[in-house]
This record gives sequence, structure tokens and C-alpha cells, in this order.
Amino acid sequence: MIMRMRCVACVLLSLATLRSNAFINDFDGDCQKLFGNRYFPAWTQKPTSGWWLFNSIPSLGDSYILKYEYKEFLASQPAWVEEYFDTQNKRAKILAVSLGVEFADIYDYKSQIVMSYRARKPSTSGSDIKSQEECGIYDLKTFQSKYLHLRFPCRTKNSKKCDMPTANEALRYGTRYSYKYKDDVISKETRNIKSKLYTACIKDEFINGTYESYYYWGGEDLSFRFPSGEKNMPVYLEQRGEYYENKSRHEHYLFKNIPWYQKNPPFSDDMFQVPQSMYCKNYTNLHAIPALPNSFSFSQEELAFTLNDTGFLDGGFSPLSFKQFWYSDHLKLVRVDMRPSEEDKEGPILKNATGINGRVSVVMDFNYNHVFLAHSANDECLILDVDKEFFLCYKDDENCNKINREGLFGISAELSYKGKYAESGIYGQTWSQLIKERKEGAPEQTFLIRHEVSFRESEVKEKTSTNKKVFTPIQVVDYKEEITTSEKKDNSNFKQNVRLKNYYEVNFSQPGVEVYEKPPCLQHHSSKLYTLKFEGPGIADTNKARFLPELRRAIKNVCNPETMLRFELVDLRSPEWISEKIVYLRILEPFDGSGTPTEKLVSNITELVNNEEFAVCFYGFTITLEEKLMQWIAINGTFVEQKPETTVTTPSSKITNKNKIQKCSA
Repeated sequence: MIMRMRCVACVLLSLATLRSNAFINDFDGDCQKLFGNRYFPAWTQKPTSGWWLFNSIPSLGDSYILKYEYKEFLASQPAWVEEYFDTQNKRAKILAVSLGVEFADIYDYKSQIVMSYRARKPSTSGSDIKSQEECGIYDLKTFQSKYLHLRFPCRTKNSKKCDMPTANEALRYGTRYSYKYKDDVISKETRNIKSKLYTACIKDEFINGTYESYYYWGGEDLSFRFPSGEKNMPVYLEQRGEYYENKSRHEHYLFKNIPWYQKNPPFSDDMFQVPQSMYCKNYTNLHAIPALPNSFSFSQEELAFTLNDTGFLDGGFSPLSFKQFWYSDHLKLVRVDMRPSEEDKEGPILKNATGINGRVSVVMDFNYNHVFLAHSANDECLILDVDKEFFLCYKDDENCNKINREGLFGISAELSYKGKYAESGIYGQTWSQLIKERKEGAPEQTFLIRHEVSFRESEVKEKTSTNKKVFTPIQVVDYKEEITTSEKKDNSNFKQNVRLKNYYEVNFSQPGVEVYEKPPCLQHHSSKLYTLKFEGPGIADTNKARFLPELRRAIKNVCNPETMLRFELVDLRSPEWISEKIVYLRILEPFDGSGTPTEKLVSNITELVNNEEFAVCFYGFTITLEEKLMQWIAINGTFVEQKPETTVTTPSSKITNKNKIQKCSA
């Protein structure tokens, strides 16, 4: 990172002071003999203390935080620079501030990316539209900073990836560079702190240069520690020589006044991220947004608020809605229980309900063209035609196809990885997207929408004893920034509307089918109760959760109804014999005139049962809780309707099933 920053007006890091008061004695020929360089004439004065008596040098540590004023000999403006070097987590950052502009390059050696940005200081709440376009994500191996000429080198040039250098390599320090003690020094450059001077002749392969390097270490005679907490630290660094770039020779002449150095300090994720108000364009294929499971459930809280041009809250927080989702890709079913927002109430489907002032429940079967809407406040139950504009429908389709998981969580191909941030007190990884809109007229309005999605990464144990990474949604936010420009171009008003969704109780397991069968709309619908007996190994209670979904699939294959919501599998019991099980199921009457009559569904099941051709295969548990492939066979003559005034009777003797159904195979 000792490579200089470009000395151009639009970038930064040009600097200052002539060296009229330089106090460093030239080398006594060692650098000249080693490099044959005109910058290294023979010494005219020998050091006053023993050069060869002190071969050990202070240690910089494996990791560090370094803050300093940076100057170059031919530049007109100094810069404040901070370096964060976290060896343990393989990440580093260079941040520089000059003329009110902040520049930073953040290196992630694990992911092999660099995040580079430019932002005006002090940081705003997001009102600087121009700065939104000045952040990028790049491949680490081929990265060339647009803003900084300082950088951390790759440890090996010929490797396919960029390996993290050591702290000594980053600072061009340590025994590999043959530093030696030269003298004790007190001067204005060391802020009158008595310091030990260590010097070396550096042949720097990272910048293709050669130069003299002088490290001044101070603090040994102080009765107090430095502000960083260190007792002994470098207080000043000077280097002079040359380097070659594109076959052209350039002067290497820089100074670092160092007021802050920490050896092996603690680091936080906050130190290695871009300002949260920024968007970073992705120029790499690395760090793609994670895939999500196909079925899940979660709770979602939606809030809104507005920030003014000073970054403060304009008004208060507005709770909009609270929703609970159960999403089954396998069953093609979605259920949402919610306290809807005013926008939801006026939108598709919900606008058909009257006087919504509490919770509503919506169930959709995407193999069917109806929505089941129950309103708890007035016990209203509606069975409505699907509207493709409803939020559970995929917007790009002509019909109402099931919204995919990406649509539910606001995921798109345009999202770029941004970094780690704390959302609701939980650290998560964030991806973002930027959308620009302009509305002509008087006054002219410019809209900038920053869409961000945050996930928490965790690991779960799998049966193979390996750990699998799981990404759980934490938050989705839309920052809509509005700038209204008046006829006087020097006047503009800014406000930022924020719409935020927080996610809780995220579960990536398949929701049970009973979730979709129990809503009031279905419970209150006209129906008939039936029982069906099965014979097979295992205990009913132990195998209920595995058997009923497979029974449901078998009924669907036999009956092919317009929607499986016509069937509710109420319970599974073993009344007397362990091998005998009774299934209780309700068959709902058709929801419209085009539905399959109940008599037809009953006839299809009865025919197979009485012909001893109805069986269900599943992986269940034996009495000894051994998992194995099982087959439960329906007993002929046992599929019967249960009238409200009758009870289910248990036969006095066990019925023997004489069917010849082919056994299940894995």
C-alpha cells in the first residue's frame, strides 16, 4: 500500500511540504552498491551510535490499525489515511480523506472481491445522488483502484487468486527487508518524541521500485501510553527512491506522520463496509445472492417513515401491516393471515370484503382459480375469482401463477452484493439495487430508489454430518429518494421515503397440509365426513405426520379434483388393533358450478377400496422406531360416510384383507 496515490485534481492524495528541513543522513553506500541508483550517494557522515549493535527491531504484529497524515514531496495537498488490516478474517481496508471527499478500498481475500467507493464528507443519509454511482465491486486479482494509488499487494503474482500479504509485507517492514537500528532521534518530525530510527534499502517488487526506508519508533521513554493504547509505536515514516510503471520512471518520495497505531486490535464488521446509504454496482460474478428453499413459513412486519434533507425523521414511524405466510411449493398452496395495510384493503381481493378492521385469512391453490378469504371481525367468508394483480401472484404472468420465493423476498438478478450490516440488531449480508426515475414538469422531480435485501447466514447439521449454509431473510428495504428542483436551479428540496419489511420466525421446513385446510372459509363450507380403514405395520400416532401427506397424494391421483382443498384429512387413529388404522376425512361440496360432484369423488375412492386396490406407501417407523419403507392397504368395504347422529363403530372381529396389491419398492 506504499504505492502512491495519483496526483490529479479529481482524485486525492497529493501533498505537501518541501524537504528543506530533512534530517536524514544519506546511506553510506549500501543502497548504492546494492541497487546502483542515483538516489543513494555515499554517506558523508557516519551514525553516532553503533549500527551493528542492534539487530532486533520492534514488531508490528500480525494485524494492525494505522492512521496517519500522508504527504508526497511534489503534491500540493495532504491526506488523512487509515489502514485496517485483519489477518485472522482475511480482510483489509484503506480509507483516505482529502478536501472533504472520502475514498476507500475494502479488500475481502476470502471472497476475492474489492469494494471501492468515493463519498462526500460528512456522510449524508443518502441524499447525495451522484455519490450513489461511485461505488463498485471488483475481482480482487485484477483490481485497479479508480480513486487510490495506495493499495494492498497480492502476496504472489503468479497465483490464480490474490493471497493476502502479511502485515510486514503490507507496510514494507520486518526482518525480510533487513532493517537495522541506526540512531536515537528527537525532532519536530517525531513530534519531539525520542525515537529509535530503523533503516533499510528496499527493493519493492510490488511496485517495481527501490528506495530508502526510515521507520521512527517512539515511546520507550514516555511515562504514559499513546492515545491508541500502545506503549511503543512508529511515529514517523519516510521513504525516498523511484519506481517504474509502464516503463516510465517515477519518483517515490513520501512521508507519514503517524499519531495512531494499534497492534493486533479487535475488529468489527462495521470497519469493513461501505456507508449504508450507498449502492455498489457489481463488476464481478463473485458473491452471488444465495438460493432459498422451495417451501417455508415466516412472519413479516411492514413499516414506513420519511427522512428530510438533514437526515432526520420527518413525522413518526407508521406501522403498515403484519402478515404470516405459509408457502408450499410442493403443494402449490399459499396461506396468508394478516392485519392488512390501507393499501392492501383497497387492492385486489381484499377490496371485496366489507369493513375490514381486523385480521383476514387468505388461502390460494395455484392449481385452482379461486381465492378463499375469511374476515374474522364479522365472520365473513368469501370464495372469489383470482385477480392476477394480487400480491401473491407473479406479476409478469398473464394468469395468476404462484409468486416465487424471489418475488416474496424482493430478489432480482440486478442485485449486487454490498456487505455486512446490523439489521434489527442482527448482522446480515446485504445485496442492493439502484433504480433511477425522472419526472418532467414544473418543478422537475428526480427519484432514486435503492432496494436492499438482507440475509443472515447460518449453518445447519445435515444427516451426512456436514454443515450446510442457510440464508435466512432479515429485512427488505426500499429507500425512495425524491429531489424536487424549483425553477431556480440552485434551489432543491430532498426527502427520502423508506418502506421496510422485517422478517421473523422464518422456518424452511415444509408447512403441514393442515395449515391450508383449517381456515374458516373451508371449515364453514358444506361437507360430509367419511372414514376409511387401513391395515399395516407401525403405530398410527408415530406415523401420522408421514402417512397423511402420502394419502393426500394418493387421493389426488384417484380423484383428480379441481383443488385438493376439497379434502380435509381430519385425523388418524388406531381404535383397537395396532395394525388397523382409521382415517377421518371431510369432503367439501364444490365451490362453484363447475366443480366435481362429491358423489363422483366418493365413487372413485370406493371402487378402488372395494376392489382391494387402494394402498399408500411411505417411509415410516416400526414399533421399535426403526425407519423403513411401509405399505398401508385400505380394507375393502370400510370407506363409509359418518352421519352426524351416528358414531364410528369398531368391528367385533378383525377384518382380514385379502388384496393382491403389489408391494412398495424404494
